Amino acid sequence: MNIQVQCCGIVILLLIWYFSLRQRSLGLEAERLFLVTMGVTSFCVIMDITSIVAINCHELISAFLLALICKTYIVSLIWVGYFGLIYSSTDFIRTRAERKRQNRIYTIIVLTGTVLIYVLPIYYYLSGDIVYTYGPSCTTTYIFALLFVLVTLYKVGIRGKEMNPKRRRAIVIWMLIWIIAAVTQFLNANLLLVGFASVLGIVILFFELENPEANLDRETGAYNAHALGEYTKLLYEKRERFSAMLLALNDMAVMGNADSSIQQDMTLREIVRYVEKLKEVKIFKTLERELVFIVSDEQRLQEVFQDIKGHIEGIWEERRSDGQARVSPYYVLLPDSLLIGSVEELFLMLRHFRVGKAENPEENSILLDHRKIGHYKEREETEALIRRAIEEDRIEVFYQPIYSTKHGKFTSAEALVRIRDEKGEIVPPGRFIPVAEKNGLIARIGEIVFEKVCAFVRKHNLMEDYGMKYIEVNLSVRQCEDTRLAENYIKIMQKYHLDPSCINLEITESASIKTRKNLLENMQVLIDYGVKFSLDDFGNGESNLNYIVDMPVSIVKFDRDMSQAYFANQKAKFVMEASMHMIHEMQLEIVSEGVETKEQMEAISALGIDYIQGYYFSRPIPEAEFLEFIKKGNRDASAVPETAAEVQSLQQSPESIPR
Repeated sequence: MNIQVQCCGIVILLLIWYFSLRQRSLGLEAERLFLVTMGVTSFCVIMDITSIVAINCHELISAFLLALICKTYIVSLIWVGYFGLIYSSTDFIRTRAERKRQNRIYTIIVLTGTVLIYVLPIYYYLSGDIVYTYGPSCTTTYIFALLFVLVTLYKVGIRGKEMNPKRRRAIVIWMLIWIIAAVTQFLNANLLLVGFASVLGIVILFFELENPEANLDRETGAYNAHALGEYTKLLYEKRERFSAMLLALNDMAVMGNADSSIQQDMTLREIVRYVEKLKEVKIFKTLERELVFIVSDEQRLQEVFQDIKGHIEGIWEERRSDGQARVSPYYVLLPDSLLIGSVEELFLMLRHFRVGKAENPEENSILLDHRKIGHYKEREETEALIRRAIEEDRIEVFYQPIYSTKHGKFTSAEALVRIRDEKGEIVPPGRFIPVAEKNGLIARIGEIVFEKVCAFVRKHNLMEDYGMKYIEVNLSVRQCEDTRLAENYIKIMQKYHLDPSCINLEITESASIKTRKNLLENMQVLIDYGVKFSLDDFGNGESNLNYIVDMPVSIVKFDRDMSQAYFANQKAKFVMEASMHMIHEMQLEIVSEGVETKEQMEAISALGIDYIQGYYFSRPIPEAEFLEFIKKGNRDASAVPETAAEVQSLQQSPESIPR
């Protein structure tokens, strides 16, 4: 009997079954479909052998049973093609609804083919070692099997970019082998190759994709990063709620001659071996040499967290006396996966809070509750909004006038950045500035603002036509770190042929502390060029008169809190008066920010403060309104607004925008 090739196929399938089932399954959709496809292929090869035996023993069995056996074999061929198509669709069918819809269509097709094969007649040929079947039933099999193969190749061709490249390559090779075998058997019916071609496809899929050991990390025995991505993607597609924990071993300080990386690997292996003993926990190792644990719910998460934490503390106690590397764990706990919308967002968030360890070094764990995740999402949305605003030129500059008590008019202004969203609405500075400072975009924003200020001053000739002495522009801490700050700003001023004396750059105390060397070098270059500096927010945070002594500034700005405290606290009043006298003795000028009422304005002015800035005069306003405000406000150089009505009359349309 011509069953040698089929018997070889059975042996190969048995080996693959053994290696597939000896490892624990991750439970992926592709794993499940591969096993189903391998099961159907095994049945197909067995029925191929059975049909050959039945034909050779046709005298011993009824014609009906013989036809049933032969038809069942060729029916199994189209079912192999059907499951091959379903398996190949796992990468590019994104939703369960789409998968159900397409599978329903494919199922109708395969059932139609099955019915036709069983209804149509089949014939067999037997002569010596040559055995095969033919007739309408077999022709139908070729048609439907070829249909599934061609649809599979078409799907892989048009949506191949969405697939795992290895899966795409393996499926194409499998289908091509099937086509070659089918064409060969169709032209030479005595060469029974189609069943064995299916076996070869299974071999290719196993070694390329579905070998369970390919999902394992060799160093620790945990599942690897690829498996983590595939598994969590499956859970999100099914909308199955789960809980997760990330464990990172930070700062493994080396003691003695121990190698820290080796010690880290040893520790990870010990943790994995320990956790494998716990029930209902899947363990993954990331590319960053971290471990991720996935469990069913929050209660189980807390149990696993306490178990692992206690175990690691035990490891550290054992190693401390041996002089080995210290274990410094950091945990990120996610109790509810559905608080996050996708796999991509999950990994970004875990990475974000893992890096956030540097901001809270005293803590060794963080729980991602609804509030923290909401804050993270808002931050990400704000960062994206900032980037779009930069790209689409939606960065604007508003100006808050500054009143000179000596001249009795407005002689300067502070330039303040504003961003508009896609709807044209102003984004509160308190929302975007902290995010921009954290991610470094504040440096780019600062440069944009500076260039817009220079262009504005030059275009409207603010110094001569409007009586302005200077415009204040804030410098962020990130900008102060830039060694090329002075060079870039001088180029911008030269671009607009701007007199550097009309620019005053504001620095903060925090900038002077953290970036002193670069800041002083930049300041000296800009001062030599003609730019002046002011110390902003004096009285807020780490106030120290030494900063004024050390920094080559011309103006000191009392922040709003200090100005308001002057009217509410006797001690604060003494401090402000003493500070003012000392600063004036240093031949420096003072701006008092946050003045909001007539009484405050009169008291600050009587105190001898040089400049007053605050809502009593104006909120920050756009360029056109600022020009109109200055034109009206400085029409009578000695006129100081007495009432709120007079203040508002200076503004065409006051803005309710926080400073």
